[in-house]
Order: sequence, then structure tokens, then C-alpha cells
Amino acid sequence: MRFVAKLRSAVRSFLLGQSGFSTAFDLPLQSPQTEVAVWLHGLGEPRDVTFCHSVACPMPCIFCIAFETDGLEQAADHQRVSLHFVERTASSRLLGQIDLDYQDTITTTGPELRLYRATACIETCLPSYRRWMRSLYLARERWKALRSGRSQISSLDSRCNEIVFFCPRPIVLVSLFHGSSGNIFPMNLMGMFEEGYFVFALNRSKKSAGAVAAAAELAISTIPFEHAELARGLGPNHSQNSIDFARLPFGTFASRTLGIPVPEFSLAVLELQVEKVLHLGSHDFFVAQIMSTQVQASAPEFYRIHGLYAAHRRRA
Repeated sequence: MRFVAKLRSAVRSFLLGQSGFSTAFDLPLQSPQTEVAVWLHGLGEPRDVTFCHSVACPMPCIFCIAFETDGLEQAADHQRVSLHFVERTASSRLLGQIDLDYQDTITTTGPELRLYRATACIETCLPSYRRWMRSLYLARERWKALRSGRSQISSLDSRCNEIVFFCPRPIVLVSLFHGSSGNIFPMNLMGMFEEGYFVFALNRSKKSAGAVAAAAELAISTIPFEHAELARGLGPNHSQNSIDFARLPFGTFASRTLGIPVPEFSLAVLELQVEKVLHLGSHDFFVAQIMSTQVQASAPEFYRIHGLYAAHRRRA
């Protein structure tokens, strides 16, 4: 039986690649990351939106892109556009592309936030035969989920969410207090935009999303990679109404304005005031203003990429 299992694993690795089944790979990077750029095509000249886009919802896959409130691009709200994920190397290799269709606009006192829904995508960092093999594998996984009654993600959303993490994404810790209840948990679907705006998405089936909506004030802490394991260990807190901060495996200090407990090893702390909450699908999308920024130290931060891009990095 062990030989059969090893043979099966070898065949899968050959067809899908060594990281064919790995969805996440964690790594230390200085912030802001400089490995991958995200370019917006379809509104005149291509535009670098690496640091002004965010995933607003994974199911269905919806993106938020920030625009200035003036400029010629405002006349093209309803055009179809695409995001190109490109290596920041001499070759500028295209890793993946996601085609988008305009959905809605969120007005703020700062940037204009446009929502786009994914309509198609392609993972160009994979050989064509492996793209086909992965499509068959994902179809089989969806069939198994359907038979077992588990929730299932569409093929398009699944592939789009893979491409999203071809661009390294930081993982932060969210701290909040509301009344006598408090919590701290990791988060990685977010973006910090110009004019003091911060957006993020939380799974609406988890208690953490409702707690953030109720509190409306929170603190975001960037994490040094050396404490990545501690941050990962707080994942189950998404399902908790409240936690005992005294039982955390690390010390805390109070954030500057709100006095919310944040990890003692935080590199930077942002205090946020939630302005809007949108129910988009599997996730709630939060639009917040930054109340204060407190920089504590500088070190390689906790980032995450998809296993497919991790394999590509090893081959390059």
C-alpha cells in the first residue's frame, strides 16, 4: 500500500508539479514587496495598481480598485478591464491574467472605489498541459464536494484566487474590542489606499466579520516573519465571540488612540474606523479610514503566496 501511495504521489507531482496541491507558501519579505506587479489594462495606458487593488470577495471573485476622483479614466466606468500579474524582472514575465467586468462604485471622501467581477482568467506561469491537468483535478474535487454536500467553489473563482496569490500578500493580525468582548485573528484579504483608506474582506460565515461590523473600530498589526507561527495559530479565533487576551502566547500593548491590545512584536499598528460594510457573497467587504499609524520597527514581514507561484520561483 505504501508503494502504491508513493507511486500515486509521483504521478500527481509529474502531472501537476511538486506544488500542485499546495495552496499556500509563507515567506519573509520586506514591505512593500517588489517581486510581482499588478497592472490594470483596458482604461487607456496600462496602470500599475499593485498597491491600489484588493480582493473584495473570493466567492464570487470580486476586486476593488481605487481611482482618483478626477481624470480621463472616469469616463470608462463600464468598460471591461483585466488585471495582469507580472514579475518585476528584466523579462517582465506574465504570471497570470484575470478579466473583469465593472459592477459598482463605492464613493468615499477620498478615492473612488470600483468593484469588478472576474469573468475569465489564465495562469500563464504554468505549462499548457499542467493547466489542463489542474482543470481536471479541480473538476474532480468539485464533484467530490458535491457528492458529500460540502460547499463548492466554481472553477473560475478557484483559479482566480490562485492567481491573486501569485502576488505576495501580507498577513496581519486584527485586534478589536466591543463592550466587554475582544478578539485577535489573522487576515490577508486587504489593501491600503491613498488618502488614508484601508479596505478588507472577512468571511461572513465567521463570527469575526460580525464582531468587526459591530465594533466599527479596530487595530491592524503587521507581523515579523519570525512570529508567523504564532499568527497562524490564531486562525481559530475567527470562530470565537471573544477571547481572553491574558491567555495569549505573547504580550500586548495598547494602541495609540483606541487603546486596543496589539501584539508586543508588531512592526506597525494602524487604527481603523469602519465607514461602510458591503455583503458581496462569501465575504463582507469593509471600507475604513485610517485613524493613526504607529511604526514600531522594521524587519522582513509575514507574506503568503500560492504554491504554484512558489514552484515557479524555485524553477526561475
